[in-house]
Amino acid sequence: MGADDEEETMLAELSTRFGSIVLLEVSYVEPDYLRPWQKSPQGSCTGSGFAISGRRILTNRHVVQDATDVRLRKHGDARRWRARTAAEGPDVDLAVLEVFSDEPEPDGTDDVESFWEGVRPVEWDASGPPELQSSVNVVGYPTGGRTICVTEGVVSRVDCRNYRLKTASAAPGHVIVIQIDAAINPGNSGGPCFDERGRVVGVAFQGLEGSDAQNVGYIIPTDTVLNFLHAIEGGRTYGGVQEVPFKWTSLQNRSLRKLLGMPKRSSGVVVTRVSPLAVREHGGEDAFLRENDVITHIDGRTLGDDYTVALREGELMNADFLITGKRVGESTAFDVVRAGEKMRVEAVLGPLPSNAPREHKMDCVPGWLVIGGLLFVPLTCPLLVYPSSEELEGSGYLKIYDYIDAEVHKYRSELGHESVILIDILACDANFGYYFRQSWRVLDTMNGVKVKNMAHLYNMYETARGAVSAKLGPDIKKAKKEARTGGGEPKPAKDLTNAGEDFLIFRFRDKSRIVLETADCMVSEGEVLEQHGIPEAVSANIVEQAKKEKQKEKEQEQEKDEKEKEKEGSKEGSEEEPKGEETEEGAQAKAEEGESSPAEGENEEGSS
Repeated sequence: MGADDEEETMLAELSTRFGSIVLLEVSYVEPDYLRPWQKSPQGSCTGSGFAISGRRILTNRHVVQDATDVRLRKHGDARRWRARTAAEGPDVDLAVLEVFSDEPEPDGTDDVESFWEGVRPVEWDASGPPELQSSVNVVGYPTGGRTICVTEGVVSRVDCRNYRLKTASAAPGHVIVIQIDAAINPGNSGGPCFDERGRVVGVAFQGLEGSDAQNVGYIIPTDTVLNFLHAIEGGRTYGGVQEVPFKWTSLQNRSLRKLLGMPKRSSGVVVTRVSPLAVREHGGEDAFLRENDVITHIDGRTLGDDYTVALREGELMNADFLITGKRVGESTAFDVVRAGEKMRVEAVLGPLPSNAPREHKMDCVPGWLVIGGLLFVPLTCPLLVYPSSEELEGSGYLKIYDYIDAEVHKYRSELGHESVILIDILACDANFGYYFRQSWRVLDTMNGVKVKNMAHLYNMYETARGAVSAKLGPDIKKAKKEARTGGGEPKPAKDLTNAGEDFLIFRFRDKSRIVLETADCMVSEGEVLEQHGIPEAVSANIVEQAKKEKQKEKEQEQEKDEKEKEKEGSKEGSEEEPKGEETEEGAQAKAEEGESSPAEGENEEGSS
């Protein structure tokens, strides 16, 4: 069979798969993290998807992200069917859709059943990443037309990269990716990539833009897809890939190798940071990785001084895939050299809570708190992703870029901590003299107390409000006016860190300070909310979190009181006269008083 015949056979085989590939028409509404109480205008996009087992459609997560309406169109059929997201994996850019119908067709048939007529799930090639130079075909619905499109190419590289399309630095680790020389254009995303036998070897998800990146596309390999599908089996919620729990530096420098006592022919990398939460979860530093450990092997594979391992003969890549490519529950073995001693560390790794939450609706939603026109929000990756670069640069974001970058890269050490950012000052009488200043500042303390998170800030403000309300009564504005004329104004503070509930003193990481009178904040609140169309001074999710924080504090106080009582009880018991053996003189003295010792009493009772 000649080359032309082989190509015809492959195209004929592909054409039988076209019925499994669908066009996605998506309407979406993105959140607005700079104005978290509102939404962005509606947008639309198209993408591709294909049928898999279980009557499901697989596509890219970024195609259906923030979707409000998803419609499917089959090859050669003008009808549209409704679909909704059943599961999504942001860190691997995959999503599973289910076809649904609110009402039956006019003829009484099930609309869902009509969609699945003639549709069969694809077959997977689960043998691992395809070989270099092997032929592939990307099938989908790229922009420029409404019919199915086939693009032919070859596998040009197998690499390891971050899948996140924007804040890649916040990704949990590098994942295997396959580069092909077939162009992947907008609309191709989510479509299947077939090998010569008509089996799916990957999912199209990204192309490179620019004149220097022609005919470069990336596909998500089958192994990653199957791991994702395994993780959501039985309706389970996808938690994320196994995260790389350490940072490293190369061991290429000769002086560093000598300092660490590494033999000449050995290789590896030096651990510079380890996730505190991972250390805690796996039994402490002695049982897990620690700073200055030298990792020489992962799962028995030799680690290069540049943190590369061999995927196949002659193909070196970033070693993250040995961790991120595992399924839920699979363990990882590290051979390390610690203080000159060889040892092995084994652990079942998993997702780690990010220091800056990564994904809208996955680990964060927009939240806000307005105090005297000061608009506070938590630091999250979506805060940096959704606004345009022009919006961010105009907001003063660049002023704290270094801090944000460090926070995004940092491992979370405490579950309850989050950075609180002042992103705007909404002009009002309470903050006159401050609102012309640049915002985007990181809050450090309020009234001398370190701010742990948004809920903590809200609870402290509510405490101050309660104290002022109790003092001035329900009509704060009238009470303030009477106080001014009657000399009842708050007295000047001697301590500019904490002046009590009458003033709110905000200190920021750049050492700047904003001072507001609590009563002024309360009076101006309604006006600020009305002027800016803000429904409430605090978002519902922050209020809910604050309630949980207060309940937790209450339980901790109760536990502390119980321990104090137990301590007092044991102290009183230890101060009582000890019972038991006595000296002969003591027993004789008691006998003279007509008493017998406990020991004597017991003996008498036993002999009666």
